[in-house]
Amino acid sequence: MHADFFRYWAKAQPGQVGTPPYHLLPWHGLDVAAVGWQLLDPQQPRCQQLAKILEVEPDWLQRWFTFCLALHDLGKFASGFQGLVPGLSDELISPDSRYTYSERHDSLGWWLWRERLFRPLLSGVWKTQHHWRQAGAAAEALGPWLQVVFGHHGQPPIARGDISSAFSDADIQAASTYVVAVADLLQPDFTPLHDPAVRQRLVAVSWQLAGLTVLADWSGSSQQYFPYKTEPMPLTDYWQQALQ
Repeated sequence: MHADFFRYWAKAQPGQVGTPPYHLLPWHGLDVAAVGWQLLDPQQPRCQQLAKILEVEPDWLQRWFTFCLALHDLGKFASGFQGLVPGLSDELISPDSRYTYSERHDSLGWWLWRERLFRPLLSGVWKTQHHWRQAGAAAEALGPWLQVVFGHHGQPPIARGDISSAFSDADIQAASTYVVAVADLLQPDFTPLHDPAVRQRLVAVSWQLAGLTVLADWSGSSQQYFPYKTEPMPLTDYWQQALQ
């Protein structure tokens, strides 16, 4: 039985000969995260300079921001988005005309996080995992980091909006399951977020990190490096492939 988040696509090119018609959403998330992992190599000046401004360890910044990048397309879990290209596969969620796509997926992801994910996850299932027990007061500090990655189309996401017309309850559950699975895979460390000064220093590098996110998303969308895959597999196996 495969996880429910494998029923969502991120990239689609139906009808192209020799190429699968779509690329699964969790795989695209990990593609972009893998590019970010390489761009933030702790041995390289880019990561060292950003870490110095933030006053954190380069190794922490690499792993932490890689986790954030894996969540950049949460808005694509919306049935409204999924309905943009119907009929790709019976393995994907069925089109549902009750849900519309009236706002871009980057803003939808931010609304989903703020309104339906972060409080329930931090108070519930995430607390059962060791790395989420650290979260606590760091929950609010996570938001600005995710705003950076949700702005992967070159501008910050729209602050507020109604997600009920775009997301079904099943969509929200799939997104939640995916976030927990990625956290288990990448083991992010929340500890530095407990320091309010880190959040303040993030302002100084937020646009640099946003630019890195755009680059990671463009590179992570290249079929030259990340050919479309429609088959589910363990996230650990795909992650090792993506890192290559």
